[in-house]
Amino acid sequence: MSCFPCCKSEVESPSFRGCSKKVSKGRRTFKSLAAAMSLKTAVKTLNREGNQGTREFFAEVLMLSMVNHPNLVKLLGYCVEDDHRVLVYEYMANGSLENHLLDLDKDKEPLDWETRMKIADGAARGLEYLHNSADPPVIFRDFKSSNILLDENFNAKLSDFGLAKIAPKEGENLVTTRVMGTYGYCSPEYAATGKLTSKTDIYSFGVVFLEIITGRRVIDTAREPEERNLIDW
Repeated sequence: MSCFPCCKSEVESPSFRGCSKKVSKGRRTFKSLAAAMSLKTAVKTLNREGNQGTREFFAEVLMLSMVNHPNLVKLLGYCVEDDHRVLVYEYMANGSLENHLLDLDKDKEPLDWETRMKIADGAARGLEYLHNSADPPVIFRDFKSSNILLDENFNAKLSDFGLAKIAPKEGENLVTTRVMGTYGYCSPEYAATGKLTSKTDIYSFGVVFLEIITGRRVIDTAREPEERNLIDW
């Protein structure tokens, strides 16, 4: 991983914007482009409003510098200059699982069952590596369909490690003062107590697997009240 030089004029230049496109929603902006690195990359620029984003930025750099697995997105480099924070990743041609599962364009075919199971298996392998093989082990803490990216062959890779935490040592408890994650995917035990374990991620995986097999959002306010929460339904 490299630390790239960058400046405001480059990040906000018409040429940067012109060769990029927005590919995901959220507090921060994802852009894909053919960079000067001679390979296709994905660039994430930090939303500079608030300190939480800065903490997540450095957490992501730290976590991705410690892990390496085929089912984790690769961080190629980053930039820290003045108030600019930029992350450079490998390019994932097929976007996120959410794009194909829950935000599918009308002109596109739904994922077939073989591809869905391939994605679920890849995501599970990524989690298994974080929990059991990474040194030190890592709790992802924000496992959801929008954080599962897909390459040109629909191989799944976990992304967005801004909320990840190093797992506690055996016999120790990790209790967070603030419960972080995404509503609907967060385990009830973690939400109630703040106690964080690898089982928190396993619960979230189960929620995503339900989305994979049903094609429904975990929380869908467009449905009837009794059908809005996929877990209860």
